[in-house]
Amino acid sequence: MMFACTRSPIASEVPFPRLIRPLCLALVLSQPAASLAADLSCNGLIEPGQTMICSGFEPNWAVRLSCDGEMSAEFIDAFSGDGIQTTPGSVSFASQDPWRLETSHPVTGSIAYTPGGCTDESDAVRDFTFTPTGAPGLSAPFFPFCCRIE
Repeated sequence: MMFACTRSPIASEVPFPRLIRPLCLALVLSQPAASLAADLSCNGLIEPGQTMICSGFEPNWAVRLSCDGEMSAEFIDAFSGDGIQTTPGSVSFASQDPWRLETSHPVTGSIAYTPGGCTDESDAVRDFTFTPTGAPGLSAPFFPFCCRIE
């Protein structure tokens, strides 16, 4: 989108010529923010087709959030039984940034955007941190861990 924001012979005829340039600047700068918000349609957290996996350890468990038009959740249990059990479910959000969530399993907690502020057990640096407050079969204390987007 292009705007002509330079003085022209017509500019002297506009009642408030000093407002033209700031108005044009505001219109141009507002465009990227609007397009970013449109891309993150699943509660402003991930884009359609993406998955966010927040995996804990000691004990090993995870919550997987998927965006396929709307958000869904899976609880991944690797601490009880003889194998890894994945249970599908739903998720609801009480707030955004940080994203307070509760799944149907129920997993509760919040995800915060922490650019480069979370290092996982493999020393990979991640941009999101999950702080759980509850998970099925587990008791407090809960410790924060990293989330990755796929």
